[in-house]
Amino acid sequence: MRPLPLTAIAAAVLLAAVALAAPAPAAAPAAGRITFLDGQATRHAAGKTVKLAKGASIFQGDVIETARRTRVELTLIDQSVLRLGPLSRVELDAAAFGQGADDRKVSAKLRVGNVWANVTKSLGGEARFEVKTENAVAGVRGTTFRVDASKDKSCVVKVYSGTVAVAAGPLPRPRHGAAGAGGGVRQQVAGPKEVTREQWERIVTSMMQVKVAADGRPAEPEAFALAEADEWETWNRARDAVKK
Repeated sequence: MRPLPLTAIAAAVLLAAVALAAPAPAAAPAAGRITFLDGQATRHAAGKTVKLAKGASIFQGDVIETARRTRVELTLIDQSVLRLGPLSRVELDAAAFGQGADDRKVSAKLRVGNVWANVTKSLGGEARFEVKTENAVAGVRGTTFRVDASKDKSCVVKVYSGTVAVAAGPLPRPRHGAAGAGGGVRQQVAGPKEVTREQWERIVTSMMQVKVAADGRPAEPEAFALAEADEWETWNRARDAVKK
């Protein structure tokens, strides 16, 4: 075998040196961390499953799953809070906290179980905070609410303070400069047939709830009362009071 010419050897050495000197890709920034854990919960990411512990970091794209008799609290970078009840599964499919309006978004997909959200009021302008289920989206600004998703794809959204827009599908972005609540108007979602805003969206205010059927059809909002027997509600309200 003929030896490589010196120029080829030098080039190979130079390429190897450049590769070693190149900085490693920056790790994705954490979206938040676990600030409370009672029971067992796991984090699924990049094909791996790890047990969670208090203080553990969470990242965009993570799937968090809780076992029986488990409660877990996720505090995000902007200090918004998501809490999961027992036998819940949530995917944090968007968690951006940039400086620009379009760079600030939190979106969590609740596959099944219970989620309690306490959204910081620092999310302003066009920033979005959404909790999605299989057939509905609850989008908010500066609000405390919960979403209970059943295996049959129906869900219930309860609002404890503020206002939530509950839609049967993705929430539309408001147009810049248009009139309406929050500085914009909501656009009709694309679908197989034309529908009115009243058919696909419900605006739910404090101490009101809306039930979304398995086919994605939201009922009319109705009032609800605090229930001392609802341990999940009582615990979350107590946690919110502590974090104020």
